[in-house]
Amino acid sequence: MQRSTSRRSIRRRVHAITGAAVTLAVVGTGLLSVPAAASDMSDLGELLDLTRPELAGVAAELAAGDEAGAADQLKAYYAGRTGIAFPTPGAAGVGDATADELAAGIFRFGAETRDFYDDAEQRIDVDWQDTWGGTEAAPGGAQVLMSDLAFMPTLASAYVNESDPQRRAAYAKAWMEISLDFFADNPSWPQVRNLSAGKRLNQLISAFSVFRTEPATDAGDLVTYLSGVHETTDFLTQVLQIHVGNNWYVSMARSIYFAAVYLPEFRASSGWESFAVRSVERFLRAYVQSDGVYREPAFNYQAYVADLINSMTGVADANGRKLPDALIQAADWIADVMFATRQPNLEPAQIGDTPNIDAGRSAIRATGERHSWSDFTWVASGRTAGTPPTLGSTLYPISFAVQRSGWDADAQYLLINNHNSSYTASHRHPDDLSLVMSAYGRPLIVDSGVGDYSATPTNDWMRRTTEAHNTVEVDRKPQAAGVTRAMSLWRSNAGLDVYRGQAMGYQPVAHDRVVYFVKPGFWVVSDDLTGDTAAHDYRQLWHFPGDPVTVDPATNVATVGFDTVPGATPVAGVQLVPVTPAGAEVTPSVHENGAVRVGEDVLTDVDYLSYDWSATGATGLDTIVFPGSAGRAPSVTATRIELPGVDHSVATAMEIDLPHSTGRFYLSREATPSSREFGNAATDAETAYLERAGHDRLTRYALTRGSSLVDGGDTVLDASAVVSDVSVELRGATARISLGDPFTGTLTINAPTARVVKVNDTPTAFTRTGDLVTVTVEPAFAPAPVLDEEFEDASLDRTVHGFDGGLEGWTPVQGSWGLGGDPSNAKLAQTSSADMQSFAMLQDVPDDVIVSADIVPGTSNQATARTGLAFRYHDSRNYYRANVLTTSTGAKLQLVKVYNGTSTLLAETDVALDNDAEYTLTVSAVGRHLVATVGDTSISANDGQLPTGGAAAYTHRRAATFDDITISEALDQANWRGIGGQATVSSGQLTLTPVDGRAHVLAESTLPARFSQQCDYVAETTVTINGVGTAGISLRDTSDSYGYRIHIGRTSSGSRYASIIREAHRSGPVTVATVSLGDPLNGPVRLGAAVHGDRVTVTLNGVQILEGRDTVVRSGGVGLYATTQSTFDDFTVAQSCEDG
Repeated sequence: MQRSTSRRSIRRRVHAITGAAVTLAVVGTGLLSVPAAASDMSDLGELLDLTRPELAGVAAELAAGDEAGAADQLKAYYAGRTGIAFPTPGAAGVGDATADELAAGIFRFGAETRDFYDDAEQRIDVDWQDTWGGTEAAPGGAQVLMSDLAFMPTLASAYVNESDPQRRAAYAKAWMEISLDFFADNPSWPQVRNLSAGKRLNQLISAFSVFRTEPATDAGDLVTYLSGVHETTDFLTQVLQIHVGNNWYVSMARSIYFAAVYLPEFRASSGWESFAVRSVERFLRAYVQSDGVYREPAFNYQAYVADLINSMTGVADANGRKLPDALIQAADWIADVMFATRQPNLEPAQIGDTPNIDAGRSAIRATGERHSWSDFTWVASGRTAGTPPTLGSTLYPISFAVQRSGWDADAQYLLINNHNSSYTASHRHPDDLSLVMSAYGRPLIVDSGVGDYSATPTNDWMRRTTEAHNTVEVDRKPQAAGVTRAMSLWRSNAGLDVYRGQAMGYQPVAHDRVVYFVKPGFWVVSDDLTGDTAAHDYRQLWHFPGDPVTVDPATNVATVGFDTVPGATPVAGVQLVPVTPAGAEVTPSVHENGAVRVGEDVLTDVDYLSYDWSATGATGLDTIVFPGSAGRAPSVTATRIELPGVDHSVATAMEIDLPHSTGRFYLSREATPSSREFGNAATDAETAYLERAGHDRLTRYALTRGSSLVDGGDTVLDASAVVSDVSVELRGATARISLGDPFTGTLTINAPTARVVKVNDTPTAFTRTGDLVTVTVEPAFAPAPVLDEEFEDASLDRTVHGFDGGLEGWTPVQGSWGLGGDPSNAKLAQTSSADMQSFAMLQDVPDDVIVSADIVPGTSNQATARTGLAFRYHDSRNYYRANVLTTSTGAKLQLVKVYNGTSTLLAETDVALDNDAEYTLTVSAVGRHLVATVGDTSISANDGQLPTGGAAAYTHRRAATFDDITISEALDQANWRGIGGQATVSSGQLTLTPVDGRAHVLAESTLPARFSQQCDYVAETTVTINGVGTAGISLRDTSDSYGYRIHIGRTSSGSRYASIIREAHRSGPVTVATVSLGDPLNGPVRLGAAVHGDRVTVTLNGVQILEGRDTVVRSGGVGLYATTQSTFDDFTVAQSCEDG
């Protein structure tokens, strides 16, 4: 009997893979059994689940020994099968051959054509090793497309749309001949072609969904085809885990899932299905980064992963299944990145290996439809549907920043690529801190991108050199892979954006790049290079979309586009204006041998620019990036404003002569900005900008992290306290003040003609004193409650499986399972003592789970045997296991990981049990922390390789019975996920016990739907800290290395303190603020934490004790953590998420 004691009727996470498990047959390297399948159709009895009622005809024929009759029955079954859906193939496959040409054995890819029709045999006989214009070492790209069967949708689509039975039969005949020819000619393939196998399986399933109804198909051929599909799927399940880490993994898992869902008649399908879903779930947990960005540093492959997940979702939805929420969430987050980083032409920036200008469009469309997000629809439709986005400039702290003036086609846009990914394989380019810029309707500064993957000098230059990217190169070498890339500053409002990032690709030289956007208008790019006293050669590199580059030898100003080509129609263009620091001799160089991808084309022998210099010790270069509309090239120059005694690494300043005004810019790189004069102006800010037009009239000015800007002795801006960011635009009688992060106080601005003052577009009362007007500002902040957690253990789902009414959804995998046990045969029993691993599994299990069972060991014919429980079970080759190992000398309690068929002993200890003694085994898996307990004996281990999965009863070499298998949530999975350490809920409290230094749980229900949004929070909890260490709240939290940690702590000397710590992978940890506490912390205290923009505040027992400012982490959820055993209760969260 199954007894549920849950108080909730709705579960957040539903798996439709319940009961899906089966033995996965081991295949060596490929389709070794396929040739035999063609002549021995008795294999049907091994491939198919003949207990299915719909296969009764097939089973009857096989029982009668009529294999041909069984094949005929199977053909008839598939021809008439209903109730299982698969998407209709697209209109055309890859390649240039028509369906009629393919039916005649003719294949065409570009200029290459092959006729593979064998007249003697009267069938298509493909040479799968044909190099298609290449060599054996470097074959043409069509060789892979052929083995992918990428052309197959052309045949399938033609079949669907054709009414002539003879032509339909010809298309079906070609489908079958080509497929069987591949099976026969390719019984194995190298590991580097496993992705091709995954893509091929997708085509095999898709084509079968169309051609299965063709009456002319030979029944025996159909059996051979299905055998080939089965062996391909089974093979992919064996090799999948060696490809974890990139899109190959998801592509292969997608195809395994398709085979499982569309061909449930296979005996192995239920196991394939659970394995595929759990594998993708695990992959995304590991490789979607803390800022919501998937790890491969190329938009093309980020989009591909989202598309694969969405294709799985489509098949699941069409067949009444529901994938885990984590898969959908990951696809949405990837789509959000594709959306937020879109250029004004609505194409992706072609960074890394991104040759596809439509990459991400389908992912954006799918997410937009799923959530009715009209701004996603607007982008995906090319501005023909939906509503224009309101999202402004956007930060993904570990990956990218986008500075934009808007979403119209002529908007100004700049992407900063500083992806701190662990991925260092083929799709990664040495392009840290590289830029891409568009304005006035066209890309103006472009990444060189990628041609194709063949090893040509051009392709290798585009993909393997830093010279091919818009960053700084040192000593003419590419940046090293896998080094630190970090960011330390992000500010944004309607009039400015500031990004600051660091890259260590040339250690010990550190590259610090600040990108300041005078919005709208132009950019200042300030590069600083420090860390080494040796001499180096430096080049600041710039690439363009094929436009010639001209350089004024007097000023070194480079002009690209505009009217620089005599006789050509003027185009939008860009000027680059270098501002050289003292002591550096910068030389512009125009190179004529560049290569860039522009849209679908790769242009070669194009101009690119470098500013070259050599220096010993610290150095730098500032450059104005000034875009302009089509027409005459503007005149922009700049000169350095000397800052006596101040190195470039400390501060820099310049005067910029613009076409209709003069600007002055100041930047301090100091940890705490000093008050400093720059020319006639002075400020105490981190950055300052002011601009004057004719008659010395102020038109705009701004500062960040400061309170004062003075020019010629006159106040320009004065704040009552430090303001994080403020920009002012004076236009006619209106003064527009823009603030990004919150400010409370007064702002006095120089606005002599203003009669209207607007703060963030809201008219605001002001007072005037001469040319100065003063406004009072107080930010609005009204987060809405999203979580009220009492940590009642009664709220946790708990199900007891007593087996009074059957197996209750537990699916036998290996062994002899059924109902048994004395006295009532009402236990789950495994009766075989054979030398095999036996499982009966259940897939609908929480991720953070406690499983217990009463186990009675039975007969064993071996000296050693095992009984126990498997958990986070994917399949019989991937799971954790807690078992009692019995030997002639005693018993041991073991924790074991089995990954890709390889066992690893995680923990082991002796346990006081007789060999035949009944025992109760309990396992707990919360985050990475795994615990097994028998009586008073416990063992534990930390391992995160398998974060989700089902549960299974387990035996090895022994019969056993299992009763009262209890499956409980360790944490309420509607809201929580364990990340690290030990977490238990009991008596209205959450207890966190650190393991390896920290315990950490994440309130997943507070995670944002879009990481492009800034999320602000107010959270409170009652916390009791025990011992020496810390405990507190994490804001904008996603992982153990990302978020703001707000905690109270006690030292070994007894002192108490509170701190705000920022963690953002390699952009941390950084102490934002800390304060000593007088409270003894001897009992429960009420800890509060809030983040609003860059402002983080901490309260203790209702009194504010600490405030800090930090600009790096802008989105995420809320969590709790501790470095010493601590308890938490009465936890509340309020949230506000808005577009940046």
